Amino acid sequence: MGLGRGGDAFAYSLRSRTEDDAGTNPEELLGAAHAGCFSMSLSDLLEGAGHPATEISTTARVTMEEKGGSFSITTIDLVARGHVEGIDEETFRRLAAQAKETCPVSRLFASATITLDAALDASLGG
Repeated sequence: MGLGRGGDAFAYSLRSRTEDDAGTNPEELLGAAHAGCFSMSLSDLLEGAGHPATEISTTARVTMEEKGGSFSITTIDLVARGHVEGIDEETFRRLAAQAKETCPVSRLFASATITLDAALDASLGG
């Protein structure tokens, strides 16, 4: 499968979803897209609030479950850490919650439960 503007190839298969097979699967690719979109949205909100981030690191764990004979993405767990000078934890978490609600990929996944664990992390940003 080709991905991105450069058409980089990624191997994926059903076994990469259900076993420890090499490659990736659609859920991992969707998680990567969600983490990237969330990070971009949070970065924009932080900059707009006068606190540009030195670094934002986000992961997204996508859970797929069988319901009624069909598989659905039911939960996405976002974990975000940021290195942001001059901001308090409460403001960072408030802006992260806003990014979770407004990023386009979060809105796409509105039928899933999206959780968020956001915190400042001074070890990021060099």
